[in-house]
Amino acid sequence: MKKLRRKVILGVLASSLVVFALTVLIFGIVLNTHVVNRADAMTELINKSGGEFPDKREYDKLNQEDQIRLYNYDEESRFRLRYFVAYYDENFNVTSLKTEHIAAVDDANAEIMAISAIVMDKPTGNYGDYRYRICEDTHSVIFLDVSDDFDSVKLILLLISGVALLFIVLITVVFWFLSKRIVQPFEENSRMQKQFITDASHELKTPLAIISANAEVLAYKNGENEWINNITAQVERIGGLINELLTLNRLEEVEEISDIEPVDLSALVPMIAADFAQVFESAKASVVYDIEPDIVLNGNRGQLERLISVLVENASKYISEDGEFRITVKKDLRHT
Repeated sequence: MKKLRRKVILGVLASSLVVFALTVLIFGIVLNTHVVNRADAMTELINKSGGEFPDKREYDKLNQEDQIRLYNYDEESRFRLRYFVAYYDENFNVTSLKTEHIAAVDDANAEIMAISAIVMDKPTGNYGDYRYRICEDTHSVIFLDVSDDFDSVKLILLLISGVALLFIVLITVVFWFLSKRIVQPFEENSRMQKQFITDASHELKTPLAIISANAEVLAYKNGENEWINNITAQVERIGGLINELLTLNRLEEVEEISDIEPVDLSALVPMIAADFAQVFESAKASVVYDIEPDIVLNGNRGQLERLISVLVENASKYISEDGEFRITVKKDLRHT
């Protein structure tokens, strides 16, 4: 049940990570889209106003849709904005610049940026920390500094990510304590199932032992015949199935770290198979080994020995005369 508990906790952790990651991603897309739309609305308004950002009175004349795009516009907006305008001729040569509203860009850099935007041949786009608009009607390129807006978006996303990470940690810690109660019914069902298998197996062994003893008595008194041999064979078969069921039931109980160790399968498999050499020789069957060297598996050595022994024993029971028993141990991608 410890494995089930870990899987449940890891599932909750993975689900929380996916949900919060999608939440941050959606917030990022929405905020970036808002910044871009607002910047595009401002550059459009600058173009309509002849290269100057209008005052509040001009803003009040805009329709409601444009006012929404220019969210948070007030009387100080035209003084906070940093932008410049480059005018070009029909040959796409820059003829004049209007850079009095920005100090970070000189005329030489403004001309380079304008030519680069024209060459990209996109009506609107991003150029570093600037959002630009190519206005064909006025033969101008307007660059608006949006670095502060994107910095604000990054800060908001960082805060959201921090809060999301905190929630993930809290959810994981809380669920760690609750998981024991959640898996308790499964643990109880598993315990009852194992107990039932153990009890039923021991109960079945008693009548099988009686049947086997009676078959031996009949064979001793009346001699062996087809029917007695069939009864003996089926008793042995059922006994083997019960032993395998008990072995598999015990395998689920191996959960302690101390029981896990590196096991060399390349050496263990032929060692176990060698114990059945006489059985295969009596059936005149050949044994072929196809084992890659140095295949090591982390597991419980005792349980692996029993598992391999059961597999080889089953093969020895049903192999045909003059048949071939092939043992293959190879690595296949992530599996052994």
